[in-house]
Amino acid sequence: MINNEESFLITEFKTEREEDLNKRLDIFVSEKLNITRSQVKNYLNSIKVNGQKKKLSYLLKLNDIIIIENEKKFIKENSKEEPKAENIYLNIIYEDKYLIIINKPNNMSVHCSASEMSGTLVNGLLYHIKDFDFTGNKNRAGIIHRLDKDTSGLIIIGKNANIVSSIQEQFKKRTIKKIYHAILVGILKENFLEINLPIGRHSLYRKKMTVREDGKEALTYIKVLRRFKNHTLAEINLKTGRTHQIRVHSSYKGFPIAGDKIYSKSFSKYKGLMLLSKEIEFMHPITKEKMNFEIDYPEYFKNFLGCRQAVRQQVLVLSFGGSNPSSPSKFLFYSVCF
Repeated sequence: MINNEESFLITEFKTEREEDLNKRLDIFVSEKLNITRSQVKNYLNSIKVNGQKKKLSYLLKLNDIIIIENEKKFIKENSKEEPKAENIYLNIIYEDKYLIIINKPNNMSVHCSASEMSGTLVNGLLYHIKDFDFTGNKNRAGIIHRLDKDTSGLIIIGKNANIVSSIQEQFKKRTIKKIYHAILVGILKENFLEINLPIGRHSLYRKKMTVREDGKEALTYIKVLRRFKNHTLAEINLKTGRTHQIRVHSSYKGFPIAGDKIYSKSFSKYKGLMLLSKEIEFMHPITKEKMNFEIDYPEYFKNFLGCRQAVRQQVLVLSFGGSNPSSPSKFLFYSVCF
C-alpha cells in the first residue's frame, strides 16, 4: 500500500492466477481488501483496471493491473470496529507460512460481528499468527470457510488473501472433502441416506434456515456408524455448503442433531451441539500436495458415547470414495450398536 495524498491510499494488485480469470471486479477487490462487496461499492473512491475505470461487474483478464484508491477516512472509521488481538488458546493442528489448520472448540464464533467483537477465532488468530497479511477490515481475516459457533472441529485458515481465495475456489469446485460426525436424536433405519433439498432463509424467523422450493441447492450424504437405543452416530459428507445445512436437513427428516438449540426441541438434555468437523482433505494451494487431517472426538462426545449401553451387531455398510459419494467404491463391515 502506497501513500498518494494525505487523505488517500493507493493499493495495486495484478491478476496472475487462473483462479482470478473471469472473476468479477467487485468480488476480487472485496477478497483482496477483506471487505464486503457493498463496502466496495459505497466507499472506494476509485477503482481502475489498466488505467481505466471499469464497472464493478467487469470480468478480470490475465495480467490485469487493478489500482484501488480508497479514502483514509473509510479505513480509519472501520478500524474502530476491527477486532483486537487476544491471547486465546488455539488448538493448532498444522501450520506453514501459507495456512493453518485449527481444531475449533464449540461455543466459539469464527469471526467478529457487530454484537460480538471479542472471544472469536479471529481475535485469537490476530494474536498468535505473526505473519498474517491482510489489508483493510480484519473482521474476517483468514477465514476461508466457517463453522457455526456451536460446531467444533477442523477449519482451514489462510494467511493472506491469495491463499484464502485459492482454497475458496476449491470449495466452489467441490474438490474439498469435508467429513462431519454427528449424534442424531432418534434411530435412522437406513444405513445410507442422500438428502437433496434446497435451503433458504426462514420467512418468519430470520436467524433460521429451512427447506424451501426457492432455496439454494443443498446436497447431504449421511452414513450410519452406530445405532443406540435413542440415538444414531452418523458420518456426514457435504457436497454443498449452505448455512446450517446439516442441521436443517437432519431436522427436516425427523432426526435433529442432539443439543441443537435452533432445530431441536430437546436440546437442553445435552451439554452442547453434537456436531463435529472431523476430517478435511484439500490440495495445498502452493505445493499442490494433498493435505488430509482428522481429529478424535472431543470429551463431551466421548462422554456421551461412553455412557450408552449397546448390543453389538455386525451389519453391512457402504464405504464411499472418489468424487461421487453416491457411488459406493467398496463394501465394509462395521460393528454398529443398538
